[in-house]
Amino acid sequence: MPGKRKTRHRKPGAGRTALPSDQVTLPTPQWDMGASGPANRRGQVIEERGDIDPATGRRINPNGVRGARRVDPLEAWLHVGKITHRGYAAAVRLRDAFEQTMRAPGWPDNDRVQSSPKPDHAVTIQIDRLSRFHRVARHIAAGDRAIVHACVIHALPPDALRRYRGAAVVAGFAHLRDALERLADAMGG
Repeated sequence: MPGKRKTRHRKPGAGRTALPSDQVTLPTPQWDMGASGPANRRGQVIEERGDIDPATGRRINPNGVRGARRVDPLEAWLHVGKITHRGYAAAVRLRDAFEQTMRAPGWPDNDRVQSSPKPDHAVTIQIDRLSRFHRVARHIAAGDRAIVHACVIHALPPDALRRYRGAAVVAGFAHLRDALERLADAMGG
């Protein structure tokens, strides 16, 4: 084409700034780290990847590969000892019942193709899910509703509530632990 100049393309790394191959160091493999912004890193743990040796139970990771995994706040609080196993089980039961209310009704269980969905069927499913959630949620003590709602339903730390900000966050975790224990007792777990 007239007016177009041809440019010469160099091979990558062929310029003056290229180092000899024996001086090049590569970073440790970190394959699936995800986005690196602070908001994306919240709730993630960096851990080694690799297979588990069935004989020893240890992780085999000869290349030192690490990756990021999103951890549920309840699970993280359980592992650091801020809540108990009983409280964790009660919280998971409450959260799962709540999450069921957010789902759309599924397909009918029969193999026949439905010609048109029946809205009564969908409403019945939703009412059943809401009833299951309310059967679990009624066991929450009145003084514990705010912290359980914030920490279990919304997956926020206790300092999301104004009264547990700053130095009072320790008291917030103590209230959450006690509230989940009371919930487990009330649910019979």
